[in-house]
Amino acid sequence: MGGSCSACCASVVLPANVSFDELPVSTTTSITHKSTRIIENCLIIWLFDDPSNKFENEKKQLSRLIYGFQIFTNPDTCINYIRDIQDEKIFLIISVTYQYVQYIHDLPQLEKVYVFDSLSYDNQHHTLQNNTFHDINNLCKQLQYDIELCEFDLMYFSAISNSSHDINSSMILPKEEASFVFIQLTNEIIARLKFESCAKDVCIDFCRKQYKNNPEQLRNIDEFAKHYRPNLALDWLKRPCFISKILNRVKRTREIDIIYKLGFFIKHLNMQLVRLHDENELLMKNISTVYRGKTMVPQEFNILLKNNCDGLLSFSNFLVTNMNKENAIDFIHRRLAMHPDMIGIIFEIHIDHMIFNEEAPFALLKGNSTKNYEVCFSAGTVFRIESIKQFTDGPLMTSLVKLKLIRNDDSQLDRLLKPFRTSELHENPLSYLGKLLMDMGEYTRAEQCFLEMLNDTSILSQPRRLVRVHNGLGANYVHKGDYAAATEHYKQALRVSLTYLSPDHSELAPMYKNIGDCYLNQNNYSNALPNYEQAIISIEYEQSNEATHIIKAADDFCREMMNCNGIGEVVLGSSTTQLIHTSAHAFDKLIITIPHVRNLIGEILDIEPIVKLVHRKCPRAYIIVDSVAYAPHQVIDVPQLNVEFYAFSLYKVYGPYMAILYSSNVAWQELVGISARPNHFFKP
Repeated sequence: MGGSCSACCASVVLPANVSFDELPVSTTTSITHKSTRIIENCLIIWLFDDPSNKFENEKKQLSRLIYGFQIFTNPDTCINYIRDIQDEKIFLIISVTYQYVQYIHDLPQLEKVYVFDSLSYDNQHHTLQNNTFHDINNLCKQLQYDIELCEFDLMYFSAISNSSHDINSSMILPKEEASFVFIQLTNEIIARLKFESCAKDVCIDFCRKQYKNNPEQLRNIDEFAKHYRPNLALDWLKRPCFISKILNRVKRTREIDIIYKLGFFIKHLNMQLVRLHDENELLMKNISTVYRGKTMVPQEFNILLKNNCDGLLSFSNFLVTNMNKENAIDFIHRRLAMHPDMIGIIFEIHIDHMIFNEEAPFALLKGNSTKNYEVCFSAGTVFRIESIKQFTDGPLMTSLVKLKLIRNDDSQLDRLLKPFRTSELHENPLSYLGKLLMDMGEYTRAEQCFLEMLNDTSILSQPRRLVRVHNGLGANYVHKGDYAAATEHYKQALRVSLTYLSPDHSELAPMYKNIGDCYLNQNNYSNALPNYEQAIISIEYEQSNEATHIIKAADDFCREMMNCNGIGEVVLGSSTTQLIHTSAHAFDKLIITIPHVRNLIGEILDIEPIVKLVHRKCPRAYIIVDSVAYAPHQVIDVPQLNVEFYAFSLYKVYGPYMAILYSSNVAWQELVGISARPNHFFKP
């Protein structure tokens, strides 16, 4: 009594309590991965419409130039591929008739378009005249120059205003605030993680698989494997090779699983910056201002910078700046020559030498001359946006953005991050970051992150961490509307949880509720019901926000079921309200069970109007009232209630451990009829 009526309801099939080691490892089959994962910022695509021309020599040279090299001979297929690109910059080479070029040139994913060996192009095609090449060597040189400029400009940052409202870790953040928090927490997590001696080998194996068709990068990987040492980290960061290219991308695209693989390298970079800061401290005191150039589209500039003056700004990756302002101006000129519709920005960074934080260090990198000395700031370093001013540089409009390095204990920064520095962040850092990705609407990226975690042996061997990954995937698929995949992962979380929790443990209630929600969204009411029922049983004596949320979900389910069966809207307000179709059982009718009193908060339900409404809308419905929490306190006129069944336990009124079931005459006759037939439900 006090729980569900298991004789009338479809039961929940619980997994057997087996040890964690005996559980089979399962993965979802609803996800299909690309054959090759893109791990750099830029792609070269070559479109030509003459399949008979193999261009074998040209292909080899272009494939050596960049990791991501694709060839298309069908223009429509090429255009569709480019339209699907989300994170990469496309450098497109075309050797096709002009009619296709007009459709390609306006695609926003394109960084630049080149024409190769196409003498038949119309002279009116002026936008591409300066980018027409007949020699592959000249084309490769231009591509290399343009790609390096583009890579340097792909410097992701996030900014928040000084008026940001107070937040807590349970709320869903606006995208920009979530992005800022993500940058900070990622770097805090990497700083705390202890990487095993095999971390470098794991990273190298991953890179070799990704660059298996690129001999030049494979040679770089071999060199890294043989000669890399922690004190050489900054040298590798500044080399235009595999590890710097991957790091520059994944810090921008927030690919947590790869950031984790590069974690040892990130820690070494920070360690070297701390050491260099000490070594060059005297020289560093002579440097108060450094510069970095960037271009942005006007809308992005307004959202991230102009609207956040006096707010905080943080770069996601290691930021290399220069003492010479002219270098930043020259870079902007070259980029705007390629993209005149962009806005040029010069970040002028003011350094307070009294501020130094070993968790976010910066240091002087000596150049060939003191005029070109560089200062490198750690990933995630936070600055305050002091001012934004426009100035005219010839025909170009450029904005000077003054940034000031802030203290680690800055009040706004502390107020923003403190709610997220919880035990969960440190116990399950990758899962926590996956949740933040969902807050930012990055569901595909979050899915990728969680799925990669399922390949991590350190997670697969720890049941509690594995449960969080499956729950994360479940929540992510719910956001994407894939309820079948979400159900499977919530079930996996439940199976693993039952290896270390009892079947009625309160921690299982949210999992049962989530499974019920998924079935409900698939209109599978018969499977939704037992999961809601089990969720309520698990939190029967809980009084928390989570318990209230679960109870509300069960009540909402009841209302939907009643509407679907023509009963209408009935506000039951009950923690144990249950509705089922009993066609799978002995009764060919609707059974409704409700408590007389809500045992968690003592709310007494008015049974009579509920019964009248149900019988009016559905005359064949049977109502069972559970009075286990009400009978000890009141005299009950059961016939007056006009219910089919009324039950309570005698021990509640100091009697033996037996139950009393009242039945109306009509209902009793049907039960007697059922008992005459073979059944498993009732024996009068």
